[in-house]
Formats: sequence, C-alpha cells, structure tokens
Amino acid sequence: MLAALLLGAAGLCVWLLLWRPAADARRLAEHVQPVEAEVAAGIDTLSVTWFGVTAVLIRHGDDALMIDPFFTRPPGYWPLVQNASIAPDEARIAQWLARAGIDRLHAVLVSHSHYDHAMDAGVVARRTGAVLAGSPSTLQIGRGAGLAAAQLRDASDGAALSLGPFFVRFIESRHAGATGGAPTGEIDAPLRPPARYLDYRQGGTYSILVEHRLGSVLHHGSAGYVAGALDAVRADTVLLGAALVGDAEAYVRAVVDPLEAREVVLTHWDDFTRPLDEPLRPMPIAVNLKPLLDALARRPALRVRTPVLAQPFAVVPARKPPSTPTTAPADRSGSR
Repeated sequence: MLAALLLGAAGLCVWLLLWRPAADARRLAEHVQPVEAEVAAGIDTLSVTWFGVTAVLIRHGDDALMIDPFFTRPPGYWPLVQNASIAPDEARIAQWLARAGIDRLHAVLVSHSHYDHAMDAGVVARRTGAVLAGSPSTLQIGRGAGLAAAQLRDASDGAALSLGPFFVRFIESRHAGATGGAPTGEIDAPLRPPARYLDYRQGGTYSILVEHRLGSVLHHGSAGYVAGALDAVRADTVLLGAALVGDAEAYVRAVVDPLEAREVVLTHWDDFTRPLDEPLRPMPIAVNLKPLLDALARRPALRVRTPVLAQPFAVVPARKPPSTPTTAPADRSGSR
C-alpha cells in the first residue's frame, strides 16, 4: 500500500513538474504569430513588446509606457521558500532597458505590488523619468526607490490618467488563487531594498486599460476578476494572465468576452525564477494552459498569440479607433 502511494506521488510530481510544462510549451509554440509587416517595416503602429511575466512595453514612435516591469527575476525556488532578501538588479535593469531602446517613458504602471510585478518598477521609473502609477502599496515601492512625490500617482480610486498620447484607466480586479494572492495586505511604509519576498504585499489589484488613437490594450495581469467590472470596456488586444486560472470558461467569459477584442495575448505563463537571457519555460504547478486554451478556442473569432520575448507586435484595431478615449480622464496631472 505504502509503495503504491509513493509511486503515485512520484508520478504526480513528474506530471506537474515535467510532463505538463512540456505539454504547455508545445501548446505555446502553436500560437506564436509572425511579425506583422507594419512592425517590420516601421510603419506607424501601436506596438506591444513582452518581457516575461506581465511586463510589457507599449509604444508609438518615441512615446512609450511600461506595465509591471520585472527584469531582475531572482533565481531559484529555494530563496522564495526561505523568504530571503531580494533587491532590484540595477545592472540587469539597465541592460534590458538599453536592449529595448528605452531611455524615457511617460509612465510605469503596476497592476499589483507582488515582487514579480512591482519590485523593479521604482527603479525603472527613476531611470526613465516616468510617472509611477498604481496602488498606495506600489507607491511605497516607488518611495523606497527614491522617487519624488511629483512622480507618484495613486490609482486606488480607479484613476484615469492622460500620459502623452495615452489615456490610461485602472479598473478594480482581484488576484487569482485560493489564497486571494498571498501575501495580501498593504505595504504601509517606503519599501527600501533589500527586502524579503513577502514584504511585497499585494495591495490593490487592477486591470489596466491603455487607449491610443491607433488602438487599445487591456492588461489583465492576474487571473482573478470582479464580476461585471469589464462589461462596459472595449479593447482591441487583451494581455491575459495565465497563472492560477481556476474555472477557465468563467474567466474568459468575465474578462475576454465583454471586450470584443481581436486578439488575446498569453502572459504570466513563464517560470520567473529563470533569467530572461535563458530560454523561457512554462511555470510548473501554477500554470495549466490546456483548459484556458480550450476555452479560447471556443471563440473562433479570437486570435490567440504567444508573445516572443522582446519582439514587438502590432495592436490591430477590432474597430475604428476613437478620436478621443471612451472615458474622459479625470486626472491629467500625469501629462508630460
């Protein structure tokens, strides 16, 4: 009996740690899309570039903003289990900003304040002169990175911001997972690194809508949601978090269906304990792509994209882009 239990446990571990991630890697490969001709030719487009987890650069010409920048990616699971001290790797951040051709940003936006979404945000904002926008917890990370008060924007009230040619709206959401996104709670004082993994408390969690005259993008970094919160929102491209998905059909129905989007881009599927300069692999245990891809496949009008690291792709409008944002920003103090 004991031998059978041990054998079953070993088989489950192999399935979770090796077989399922390998199967997910094959599924991801099926959804890699060719580079659009507009991007390759440098034609006037709104582009998105993915840098692992939910980190993206949204750019039009010299105007750009970033969401959830995370280049440091502290290595290994054991330090995470130990709740070790971690800190932004300034050299690695500088390397990847240079590789992406980023020296100035209108804003750094943060969907929630866990380390894999927010740890590098203050440093990136400081290096690029950007506004940092997010929850009060995110702003404490910015203060710990040395940002001035003028660079901080509180998004806890569902802020709408005008940032250069971009109009941005933070929409209340929920974190995925049975724990509700541990560590939960707020960061209540400036977080000066080094700090421990669990010091990066969740704070508020948001979907982030970015609108531009050439198209619109909804960034949904965590696979929780608030029922009905997106019913009046429209977006051309959805950046959809794929970790800790519960009921995949309900998730797609609540987050993707209302948007009438043309394309869904899968994010938050990679193992972020590995550096970006090594081949990306699906995260074991926390990611199971088959149910999510099956739910998306039931919407044949949607194109599903696996983003390629640091390779821009175009936002192609599902409808004629509005000349003005769908919701007029209430706060234009972030303009640059």
